Amino acid sequence: MCKILSLLLFLTFPSISAQELIIDYNQLSDEVLKQINSHRKILKLDELKEDAILFKAAQDHSIYMNEKNILSHEQKVIDKKFPKDRIKYYQGNDFNVFGENVLYTTIDVKHYSKTDILALAKKVFIQWKKSPPHYKNIINSNYELAGIAFSFDKKTRRLYATNVFGAKGVVIPNQLSNNAFGLSEKSIYCKNVDLNDKIHISNGLQIEGDDVILYYHDIKTFKEIFKNPSDAIAIDFVEESQLQCGSKNNFDISPIYDGVLSKPIYRDELLANNTAENKHKIITKVGKVPEHLKEKNVTLNIIFIFTNCACEYIVPHDIKSKSISLFPINPIVEIPKNTTLSNKGIIRTEEHSFAFERNEIVEKFKNTDEYFNIDKISDDEIVIQFDTLISENFNKVVANKDSILFSEIEYSEEKIEEPFTFINEAIHSTQIYSYSSIEGKEELNKKLHQERAIAIENYGKENLDITIKPSKIIAEENWETCYIQLEMENLGELATKSKEEIRSYINANKTTWNDYLDKQRVSKLIANYYGEITTNNPNNKLYLQFLYEINLRTGILKKDYNRANLALAKLYDVDFCYAIFDEIVFNELMTNQKLVQNACAALIKNYQYDRFKTVRFLKHWLTQFDSFNKDTQLNLLNLYCVTNENLLHTWDVSTTKLANVTKPKTLENNFSLFQPNLDLTANYNYVALYYSNHTNDYNGINYYFTKVYNSFKNNIKSTKDRVNFGLFLNHWSNYHRTITLLKAEMKKPTFTKEEALLLAQTYPVIDDDKNKSELEYILKKAYQLNKNAWCNWQKENKNLLRNITIKNEFCKKCN
Repeated sequence: MCKILSLLLFLTFPSISAQELIIDYNQLSDEVLKQINSHRKILKLDELKEDAILFKAAQDHSIYMNEKNILSHEQKVIDKKFPKDRIKYYQGNDFNVFGENVLYTTIDVKHYSKTDILALAKKVFIQWKKSPPHYKNIINSNYELAGIAFSFDKKTRRLYATNVFGAKGVVIPNQLSNNAFGLSEKSIYCKNVDLNDKIHISNGLQIEGDDVILYYHDIKTFKEIFKNPSDAIAIDFVEESQLQCGSKNNFDISPIYDGVLSKPIYRDELLANNTAENKHKIITKVGKVPEHLKEKNVTLNIIFIFTNCACEYIVPHDIKSKSISLFPINPIVEIPKNTTLSNKGIIRTEEHSFAFERNEIVEKFKNTDEYFNIDKISDDEIVIQFDTLISENFNKVVANKDSILFSEIEYSEEKIEEPFTFINEAIHSTQIYSYSSIEGKEELNKKLHQERAIAIENYGKENLDITIKPSKIIAEENWETCYIQLEMENLGELATKSKEEIRSYINANKTTWNDYLDKQRVSKLIANYYGEITTNNPNNKLYLQFLYEINLRTGILKKDYNRANLALAKLYDVDFCYAIFDEIVFNELMTNQKLVQNACAALIKNYQYDRFKTVRFLKHWLTQFDSFNKDTQLNLLNLYCVTNENLLHTWDVSTTKLANVTKPKTLENNFSLFQPNLDLTANYNYVALYYSNHTNDYNGINYYFTKVYNSFKNNIKSTKDRVNFGLFLNHWSNYHRTITLLKAEMKKPTFTKEEALLLAQTYPVIDDDKNKSELEYILKKAYQLNKNAWCNWQKENKNLLRNITIKNEFCKKCN
């Protein structure tokens, strides 16, 4: 890909009148080039070789400046407008790197001896060397060839000088287009893109199957960058073999790409293919791996196209980073006095769900779980079987004849003891929850949910052999679920209106609400079975789990809340628990303040098994926060943070799930009551920061990031803390802060290999060739402290070898 750097300079030397200038321009060109190469040799850079085409381009431009009496890099002749055009004009079609220095100086008109020419050459070189932009061209390691030419104006006694730099590229075969898909080179139609946006977009590239997928966090900014239908993204696939040690980087001569260019994908298609669940983000296909590169190691580079012009070429850097985890905080449980647990009670609860069609009382014959609970854990994730035992000796599932056998195994004939046994099991009680959806008319809905309750009761008699009358029948419109759904659709304000206003809205939008209305109609038959649990090993974990669950169900049914509270406290100590989500249990937890403190503890351990119900619990009780004691308040806030921890580790959180999250800002005063609890305060700030990020609330991001940053920085007590802090800063693209943090340590004897490696990995992101010596020091330090990790990092990220300093160090030390 072509790279251009052009610079101009003028200087004046004292002049003495003379009649005629006699000077050997070829010798002067040679001497200036010798001065340049002598300096490059000191810097261990390759010498520049003379090139006839570059000389012609330089001569052409020196003559032009002389004729027009100007100092410029541009000509009015279209075919020779820029340095690259002049090189191409003289058939330099295989150059892919260009640069130009120009100057004029007033000189004496005289006969120049070899000594005079050498002195003049030194002065020209020194003036270019003293100018930082010109000097950058002189020491540019990408240049291999040069042409230097002069032109003298007798009237003004000005000597115009042009130094054209360049390097030749190659033609990478197997291109997908012979004209770069009609793209133009960078032009006036291009625009500047913020560096952070370029870094975020380029680092969001991933190969998935044969496609290149872009993950970008801010669709609003994306739309602003790619504003017009003629704006697009293309991928440049560069093979790792193009970056080999022992030779220069082998890039295509194209001014647009270095490797193989993919077909650009334009704005409308990029947006139409967005698969992100979060409306603030974009996940879309930006390219396809060419057939001949599918089995090869390639690096991805991204090209921003504006108005069909290839404007920005961005090289991604794989920068180590990570999110942070919440501080673990143990909940405070209440242990009721004079309370014991019993091995008798409700040993299990069966829930039978019924999905009804609109205006029907006959169940739809399909899995109804999907209608009732959008987040419930699937059956294949957790399998519990009462008649199987995990053998500590074999670590395999052993099943009796009544069990589902998951794998064929060999096991001994020796009898394996069951962890527990249920005896004296019998139906104890039933409850019916019959619902109608809230659309239509209230009178008809009342008739429907009453008839559905009767149908459910009949189903129990005919199919489940349940002959006892229900102990509870709830038949009503399902407003509770409706209110939750309104919040999920960001219609919280509508939820505060009258039921008739809500009903009117849903009736008018019935088509888009069909799925939600199906969920509202899901009804349940709850069957509770009484019995006794026995065991030969009262310390068995599975036995204890079921013992506590039995006491939780029984305590709630019998309104023995001390017993239920003790069971909840004990359930925090077991590995998992599902009984808290049983309909009869959960309904009590939603209404009984006495159980909230210990219910929070149990949910902190088990919320992932039913996030939807946990969120309902939290939303409900947070509205009554002030009515609880300090311990319950602490548990509620702890549960809030824990249930939202997925915000910290999930990149694409659906808008629907975000709507279920109580906005952190609304709880700020609640958390402020516990400021001395630094772990809880930190957890709140973490959750608030990531919530703000998922909603692209930049004010919130800045506010909470500052809090997290200060908290983290002020609590660095070890090098591990410092590395974790740096990784966190990188996660938030605060690369400058990571570099500043680690540079302050790098010359101390305590500087660790982990710190050195992270600094070396982060520094190239902002490296602009101005601090070459500092980069070399950092690379050598990382190599010195952690050679294997240092070399492996570069082997895995070959794009780093575009940086000549990094490549030289890598090829010297890792090959």
